[in-house]
Amino acid sequence: MAVPTDVIPRRPTLLFIIVLAVLFFLMSVSSQTRYVGETRTMFERTVMTIFSPVPKLVSRVGGVAQDMYHGYLDMRRAVNENLELRRKVASLTTENLKLRQSEGDLRRLRSLLAYSEQFNLQTSMAQTIMLDTAGRFKSIIIDSGSADGVEVNDVIANANGLVGRVVLTTRDLAKVQLLTDNNCSIGSLIERTRRQGVVRGSGTSALQMFDIPSLSDVQAGDVVLTAGIDGIYPKGIPIGTVVRADPGQSLFKTITVRPSVDFGTIEEVIVIHTHKISENVMRYTP
Repeated sequence: MAVPTDVIPRRPTLLFIIVLAVLFFLMSVSSQTRYVGETRTMFERTVMTIFSPVPKLVSRVGGVAQDMYHGYLDMRRAVNENLELRRKVASLTTENLKLRQSEGDLRRLRSLLAYSEQFNLQTSMAQTIMLDTAGRFKSIIIDSGSADGVEVNDVIANANGLVGRVVLTTRDLAKVQLLTDNNCSIGSLIERTRRQGVVRGSGTSALQMFDIPSLSDVQAGDVVLTAGIDGIYPKGIPIGTVVRADPGQSLFKTITVRPSVDFGTIEEVIVIHTHKISENVMRYTP
């Protein structure tokens, strides 16, 4: 059933009239209940009694709301400060890592320079850019080549000892045979006794020393150096340390040598530009 449209606007007017009537009634009652000497009417006392908790409630709610608002602001401020501190910590951590890396690089370079000064031969510095110890041929690639004066049979070392020798050069690069390669042989000697022999690569992380007589005095911990008798490697470069020296089945000992260089950590190296022996001198027969 449809409601007449002329009834709808009259409802607010009727409600307003009812409210005015109630207020008029309450005012008339309050004026009749006032006693002599009283400053407040019964209506006022009733209203105050009923609504007296309201200010306290409003004050409490307002205080709680204010605390929540300030707590929210403090939380936002703390979150922003925390994010800023995290950014600063990340920046400082990155800077610290860079400084540590620079310090480590400087320490290694200083040790290399100090070690290179021990040689009377001309030396230069190079950087390892490729390492191949898993293949059949154990080698590294360095970032110096013939344009930098690097030649075949130049010796490569670092502050710990012998790395190998150059076997191939291009204008900007050089390939270095590591002393752990199966085809590498080095004239060597025991530092303590000066007994000479030959160190050969085994294709693994260990080296083998040959041609040391069974009666020779060789002990675990003896330092093995280059002997300078093979025409390639200068004398006195550390090769490694003896870890085992067993009597062999023939007239010579079976000696295992641990390299002085950790080939998995090679970065900067020293190129020792050795004096090459002329083939005419090598082939000459009186």
